[in-house]
Amino acid sequence: MKKTTIALILCLVLCLPLFASCDKGGADAEPTASATGTEPVADVTSGDATEASVDTKWEKIAPKITMMAESARTLKIEYSVAVSAEKASRNKTYLEGPDEVVDGVTPVIEQMVYQRNKAACDLLGVKIIYDPWDYGFGSQQEPIELAVKGKAADAPDLFVNMLNDESHAMLNGVFKDVWSIPNSFFDFTTDGWLKEWMENLSFTGDRAYILGSDYFLDILRAMDVIPFNMDMMDGNADKLAAAIIGADETLGDGEKLTPRFFDLVDRGEWTWDVLGKLCEAIWVDTDGDGTDSIRDQLGIISDGYGGINAASFVYCCGEQLTEAYPIEDENSPYNNKQWVKYNDDSTVLNRIFDAVKSVFEGPGSLTTSYTFAGNTPENPGASYHHTKFAMSELLFGGVCTLGALEDDVFQNMEDLYSVVPCPKIDSAREYNTIIINQGDCGAINVNVKPAKAKALTAFIQYCTEHSGKIRKQFLEIVMKYKVTTYDQGTDRMLNIIYDGILYGRDKTVDDLNNEPRWHRKMMAEKFVAGSDYISTLYKSSLEAKQKLLDEVMKTWYKLPKTEN
Repeated sequence: MKKTTIALILCLVLCLPLFASCDKGGADAEPTASATGTEPVADVTSGDATEASVDTKWEKIAPKITMMAESARTLKIEYSVAVSAEKASRNKTYLEGPDEVVDGVTPVIEQMVYQRNKAACDLLGVKIIYDPWDYGFGSQQEPIELAVKGKAADAPDLFVNMLNDESHAMLNGVFKDVWSIPNSFFDFTTDGWLKEWMENLSFTGDRAYILGSDYFLDILRAMDVIPFNMDMMDGNADKLAAAIIGADETLGDGEKLTPRFFDLVDRGEWTWDVLGKLCEAIWVDTDGDGTDSIRDQLGIISDGYGGINAASFVYCCGEQLTEAYPIEDENSPYNNKQWVKYNDDSTVLNRIFDAVKSVFEGPGSLTTSYTFAGNTPENPGASYHHTKFAMSELLFGGVCTLGALEDDVFQNMEDLYSVVPCPKIDSAREYNTIIINQGDCGAINVNVKPAKAKALTAFIQYCTEHSGKIRKQFLEIVMKYKVTTYDQGTDRMLNIIYDGILYGRDKTVDDLNNEPRWHRKMMAEKFVAGSDYISTLYKSSLEAKQKLLDEVMKTWYKLPKTEN
């Protein structure tokens, strides 16, 4: 009897692998990677091509995707080539990469993009065609909408574009509801900024139309930051130390002020009040006219013409402009769905306007209203602000997007510089960034079939998971400051900024209506308007803005879902 029992156990043990393989049989059978000619590949961006570090899920999905028809495995990704937005080559460089890599010629970051994309294509058995459509800046939404509605045969499967009004595009069904695709390969359940952003940008909390990741590097590049001249800060430590470390403390012999500034930011004490004190302390009345002017040594300049700077003050300082609440009416078609409403009063905006006003009331801060292109003291637009910063006559470079630091002026400046987030109103609030409405995003064409959508999301996720070194390389390119200088700095600040993407929804909601946008009101008043001013405007526009938002929500729930 004992021998029989042992024999049965041995049979069961030997049969277990067979049972496991049979479980994959039938209609859902998936051939192995080797059966389809798609072998797992090494993580080429890890720097070690011999290390096969492909997650098991990729070994599972690659055969499934390669089972598609040959024509369905060619994926077309469109990207904007709008020349008026930052650098004309930005999308090609950071999204597509070069057609081939030439040793000793191709920049490292482009090699990384090329290798990452090639590995993803090999693994998934797909071919990616990048199709630059020349949509002019600010006019992409309409042609995309027409291409999608018309089910154009040559329409891209994935749009990676600078949608001037991505909210408007969402209403018209440009985006694919990827959450409705069974086994969609974006892991939205993973903790991190992507999950938080997706949940909050998707008003309903259960649908996600925008794909964002390190793969779309401009999500990172569109973050509003304040660059500051570290050499200038350290060289003027006697003037600036009181605002950073307090009047009763002193720096040790040879100690630099910049690390103490980073500590201040880390502690959550980087506020508009501190910025104002630093601006006052650094100010030198160079031209002797007794007032702030573009020719002085200044703390900060804000461009009152471009919306980015004004929007940054409103949307980056730790306050939410809207609130979410559930609808619990059982008879409502929106029962138990997340809803969004504007606050009943303008308390939040009052705090923002008053905080910014306090900075520009003192010396050392200047607001100009010239065009973006102005690059002379007589016509000092944002370009001149960059020049002035590079000449070490400006402590803070004004609010700019991270991508703007690629500007040749920044790259050629001799002083070291780093970045900090926009200040908070007070230390009780988390850091915020905005997803600027011109920032790049990815949108799957709603006419794409589920199988293709799966291949697209799998390709993007692979690129996302293998983009860490690309992101790091990019940050080193756009900022001269390296963490080795003080053994702390840029990466430390960027992690704070990067983690603050949670409240990006507020900017998107507010941009649903062109007028009145709060940052436009601030811009019109050159950032000196206070609570009374904005409270009056808020009350006059609240009803109209809420009505529009309600219509948006109704439309949102009707957006098309993919068929299984």
